[in-house]
This record gives sequence, structure tokens and C-alpha cells, in this order.
Amino acid sequence: MIGKLLNIFSNNTRSLEILYLLEGAKKAVRLDANEQELEKIKKFCNDQKLFLELSDFKVIKIPDSGKGGYSNIVKRAPLSNLNPGLYHLYISKDKNKSKFLKILESRNDDRAAGELLGYPKCCIDFFMENMEKQRKIQNDYILPALENSNGFKFPFYTNHAIRYFDATLLSHFPHDFICMASISIAQENLKIIRKHDEHLAKKFEEMLKSAVLYTENEGIFIFKNFKLNGNIIEYNEIMPTIKNELFSQLSQTKKIGIINKNQVKIGNKILDNVGFMVFT
Repeated sequence: MIGKLLNIFSNNTRSLEILYLLEGAKKAVRLDANEQELEKIKKFCNDQKLFLELSDFKVIKIPDSGKGGYSNIVKRAPLSNLNPGLYHLYISKDKNKSKFLKILESRNDDRAAGELLGYPKCCIDFFMENMEKQRKIQNDYILPALENSNGFKFPFYTNHAIRYFDATLLSHFPHDFICMASISIAQENLKIIRKHDEHLAKKFEEMLKSAVLYTENEGIFIFKNFKLNGNIIEYNEIMPTIKNELFSQLSQTKKIGIINKNQVKIGNKILDNVGFMVFT
């Protein structure tokens, strides 16, 4: 099933959203798709008896700085706009839910939309509280979630920081990285993945069990096969969203000193206002 979904929805993130919907773990999903993808998606929804609604606008993505072309910010444009854009898709087994989700987003009712999408109340509250500030930056809530979290070691279920690498068990930003409601959702989602594809479930778990250096504009870096000795992390393998000067420094030093969760030392250079997390 997951292979079939990937042929239609192109990446893990969108494909797994549909899988959770088909398995009953989600009541509705919101995705985006371009004009060329719509025909296959419409046919799939029809075959699976899913109700699909399309937004009455297009969204034009504004790529984040340093995050591998990922976009957390979009601008709405009329359907008549000639620039390439994406449709928002609202899909559910319940016709009323797909229609209602479309209406909620058209009204910018993020709280009600989050409730319909099944996000925990604590995480919806967190999103609403930080929304105005984050939209002025790059609309990413990793650092605020880390600020709410004690220490820098967390269960891998809440590793939403590496969604930039098309790997996450969550559809929402957790309000902190030990959010029990988010962990419960992630555990159920992993069970669903494992039911359909043991190899993908294992791959996800291996990726999510990683150390992560998050920066707002200079990239996100995953460290695999790392060793953590006190406040020193040593590693052999780095996965970056961007290969830049910081990536070169990390590749050369093979070691990071953790001053605290928002401050690290790489060689003789101290980086402030970053996020360092270890997920196990």
C-alpha cells in the first residue's frame, strides 16, 4: 500500500497522511498538490471512496533559508494567477469533514482546523500563542518547542525537527518534545507504518533516533552513529539540508561541545540561538 501511495503522493509525508486516514487514525487531512498531480489524486480518492475538496485559491511557496527548499510560509493567490502554485486538498472519509475543513481554512480559523485534523489541544494552544512571532521569521516552531522542553534529550517519537528530510511521525508541531499526547499519536502512527512496511518503519526509527543541530537560517543537520560523552558529541556521519560553511566546519571537527540546548561550540566557534537535541 505505501508503495502505491508513494507513486501517487510522491513523498513519505503526504503518503503517510493518507495511510493514517485510511486506517482511521485521522478523520481528515490537508495536503497540497500541483496541477499535474491532481488527476492521479482525484482517481485515488474516488477509488477509495474518499471525499476531496480543493481550495478556492492557489498557494505559492516561499522557500525557507537554509532548509533545503522546504517552505513553511506560503502566499495565497487567486486561481487565475499565472504563476506556478499549489492547491490545498482537504480529504476525508466523511464528506462534511472535508467541506468543513476547507471552510475553516478559508476563514483562517487555525484553531478549529487543528482540532478537526486531530492535533492535541496543548499543541494547538502552543501554535496559536507563537503564530504571530513565528510567521515573521520562517514559521517554524522547533525552537519554541525546545524552549518549553527540559534539557536536550528526548524520545524519538517527537523528533519533528527532521521533517525536512521527509521523516516524521507527527503532522503537527509538538508543544514540547516530551508531550505525552504527541508521543501517543506518534506511537500509533509507527504501528500503522510497521503494519504495512516493516522496512520503512525501521528506517524511520533509525533516522528519528539521531542528534540534531537546528539553526533558523544556516541549515539543519542530522548526526548518525554518534557518541555522547557528557556534553561532548562525536560523530562520523552528517545529513545536512544545505552544504555551506557550517557544514564544512562540522565535517572537519567531527565533534560538538554542548554548552546548553541553545548554544554549542564547534572548534573555536560558539553558535548562539540554535537548537541542539538528542532523540533516543
